Amino acid sequence: MTSYVPRELETPQETVERERCEQWTHELFRTSPMVRFMAKHLSLLDCDPLSPRTPTPSSSTTPTEAKLVIAPCPPTIAGGFSPSAAGEPTSGSSILLCSNQIMSKAHLEDTLAHEMVHWFDHCRFLVDWSNLRHHACSEIRAASLSGDCGWAREWQRRNYGFKLQHQKCVKRRAVISILANPACNGDKEKAERTVDEVFDSCFRDTRPFDEIY
Repeated sequence: MTSYVPRELETPQETVERERCEQWTHELFRTSPMVRFMAKHLSLLDCDPLSPRTPTPSSSTTPTEAKLVIAPCPPTIAGGFSPSAAGEPTSGSSILLCSNQIMSKAHLEDTLAHEMVHWFDHCRFLVDWSNLRHHACSEIRAASLSGDCGWAREWQRRNYGFKLQHQKCVKRRAVISILANPACNGDKEKAERTVDEVFDSCFRDTRPFDEIY
């Protein structure tokens, strides 16, 4: 997960944005069918996103550390998922929501759902995030299932199209994420090839949803 601004260093504007994002997050966990559905299925895997992280033998994590971190971030991302250490799939993970990059509750809902799909994959499938094929598969699923490639979001990005637009968006978003993986070393051709290799099987895998529309 990328670095973020600690609360004691926030500007007044960043504090307002963080508090607004915190309020939206609380509301989404109460009212959003998507967020509630993902929270339920994470809880079934002992990966409850609302419970505090617990210390492990290989970690200095304290029981009061949050699994959902809401803070200002650099301008290149809106959120991120930080996986737990190998062998500890149910503890140590966290989601970062970048309060200064999220402009609406709908954007926050898509971002939170995207990162929750990553968390589900980490807990359910024990993803090796240094393996580009594993990473690409989770990015494909997260982009497809979260709403990140919905028509409204694509329109805001000025990506217009009808034929296979959803699939094109999923591939594009997955490649962007894979490029940031140190194992890819910024090689766009490698990122595109990896996404293509796993796309069909990972796009069809809609767990924990029965299907997508």
